[in-house]
Amino acid sequence: MAHKQEVLAINALHILNDGFKASLLLFLPFIAKDLSISLTKVGLLGTAMNSLEIVMAIPAGIIATKIGGFRLLILLMIFYGLGYFFASLSSLYFMIILAFILAGIGFGMFHSVAFSIVSKMFTKEERGTQLGNFTALAELGRMGISSVATLIIVAIGWRQTAFIISTFIALLFIVFYIIFSQKKQKDGVKVQEHTGAGPSYKDVLRNKKFLFATASFVLDTLASGSLFIFIPFLLLKRGIPPVYLGALTSTFFLGNMFGKVFLGRLVDRLGNTKVFIISEFLMAFFILVLAISQDISTIIVSSIVLGMFTKGTVPILTAMVSESVDHHGRYEKAFSLNAVFVGMGSTIAPLFLGFLSDRYGIVNAFYTSSFLAIIATVPAFFYRRTQITT
Repeated sequence: MAHKQEVLAINALHILNDGFKASLLLFLPFIAKDLSISLTKVGLLGTAMNSLEIVMAIPAGIIATKIGGFRLLILLMIFYGLGYFFASLSSLYFMIILAFILAGIGFGMFHSVAFSIVSKMFTKEERGTQLGNFTALAELGRMGISSVATLIIVAIGWRQTAFIISTFIALLFIVFYIIFSQKKQKDGVKVQEHTGAGPSYKDVLRNKKFLFATASFVLDTLASGSLFIFIPFLLLKRGIPPVYLGALTSTFFLGNMFGKVFLGRLVDRLGNTKVFIISEFLMAFFILVLAISQDISTIIVSSIVLGMFTKGTVPILTAMVSESVDHHGRYEKAFSLNAVFVGMGSTIAPLFLGFLSDRYGIVNAFYTSSFLAIIATVPAFFYRRTQITT
């Protein structure tokens, strides 16, 4: 069992990381207006930042095995601090691109390393609950930090706000670095800071249980990873007044948070694959209800409940990946490879559903998402029947 200080530290880093990432994306409307940037170029900025999770996942795993995961997470604050700093100086589009790339390096390396640390901190019997808490707390960062950042932008401007945030990140880096330096020899951090190569990437890829867990993760991402983008379009098609979209989106994120906590706890009681399979079928059902219903109240309730399952499966799938390499006691490379494949899925998902919506209608796109959620249970079924191999 990890010490409470280390648990608090890793959760705090997660809240900050996801909060600062969400906040930077909220700068885009203000940047676009001020610099007269087209929506295509805005989209390119978001893609550039998000795609770095694919590029940086494996380097993150390699670096974490050499210097320690916790130390790397603290050092990553330098990158997104620099991203905000360069944004504050930007007057041209290419400078904004540089700012987003720098921030993206930090954000892109965070999650694969952080999931590895949390997996090391806790036993299999308690991992689901802790991963549920860990992933749920990120929603507080997204909602809280981004809301404050937006208020400051409106009050004093986006450049000044970016500079303030970069300064704040620098101070946080100093605080975390000092605390970590004082505690790195204590038992709680020793759990996280094993160094050395561990199993090779080839060993991980030969592990059938890991491959089945990752396949379910990718299919789940294709099914639900970008639904929140298209739900507002479906709601508008069904006659929901636009004024309600903001409230529904916030409720959807609250559903995400509740789902992560609730389903994470179920994992420790019922087992990860059983909870995942049930969740995917429920997700598929509520996607269908959302797609075919004409009743406004039913649509609203379905969208809220759906929020539980679209992100609530993250701690379940993360627990499955952890379990597949428990026999090594090392998780960095497994989560790095997993992040590469899932990152590809999250990149493809919005393009895929957008294409289906334009070509065949948004309702058929939701039918496809429902079908993919069911298909995601197939690798999970084989995962359940497969012994851990290398």
